[in-house]
Amino acid sequence: MSSIRKMCLDHHPGFDIGGTLWFQNLSDFPHGVLSFTFPSLIAGLHYINVQISFRTIKLANLKGVLGLLAKFYKFYLDVLSLPLFIIGFFIPQGSLVYWATNSSLTLVQQLCLRNPTVRNKLGLPDLMDPLQNRVVVGDDKHNNAVSSEILIPIDAVPPEKLLEIALQDMAAGNQEKALILLRKAVEKDHELVRALIAIGQILCSKKLFTEAAENFELAIPKIEGEEVGLLVISLFGAGVSRIWQGRNSEGVEHLKRIAELREPDSPMDKACYYRGLVMLGSTLFQMGDKSEAAKYLRIAATYDPAVNSYIKECEEG
Repeated sequence: MSSIRKMCLDHHPGFDIGGTLWFQNLSDFPHGVLSFTFPSLIAGLHYINVQISFRTIKLANLKGVLGLLAKFYKFYLDVLSLPLFIIGFFIPQGSLVYWATNSSLTLVQQLCLRNPTVRNKLGLPDLMDPLQNRVVVGDDKHNNAVSSEILIPIDAVPPEKLLEIALQDMAAGNQEKALILLRKAVEKDHELVRALIAIGQILCSKKLFTEAAENFELAIPKIEGEEVGLLVISLFGAGVSRIWQGRNSEGVEHLKRIAELREPDSPMDKACYYRGLVMLGSTLFQMGDKSEAAKYLRIAATYDPAVNSYIKECEEG
């Protein structure tokens, strides 16, 4: 950027008419009503880039001198946003255009490389947050009921424990971390049905319906006959994911299997069971099969009388 700044200051031919919009002369300093635009943009992009860069580091988990230095360094970078804003008024507009463009591309690059789908497409490893592929687990000491937390490598954690930690992260809203732990758990134990279902649920919430359906469909044949609740959730997830992809016939096949199962005992599983029937009836109605749609909706109406209004639409249609 120093060479561009020198060319601007030396009024290199073309820089006086090479701009656009409000910065027609690239060799001028910011001025006029829109003079705050570039300084604000540069300071804002710097601050955002710093926050994203440090998001992968849990400063609270860094102890001792390393933790102290990391906190001070982040504080220094945060405060630096103000001097950058002021400096922006004393730099030629040509340099500011370059600076703003470079910072914007850095922001886009950081956001893309944090996305699990993009990292997977590029063949990059999962971005693991807690201190270089380590997870926090409880450690019971002796017989005095004193419990502490320790960090151990993720590869040393049993898949069932990874699933337990991942479900806690899901409940806390930390889906990215949960997804990494769940995939590691499945990598260790391909028969871990609950992990496959949880992966499908997270991907479905992210609107990654193809991958979500694939995980639900992997779970379905692995579920034992007595685990009706898990089977209902898997069939519902697979059916809804395929329907939202536009592959209605595949989704309907999954949802029809729900109607063949007995009603689950758990209230949550029971609610999912009847939601699946409502979704099945709604999809069949949209596909033009109104009589078949009404059949499934009548079953759902025994659980939720509000479904009767949909049955009436089918009969009138």
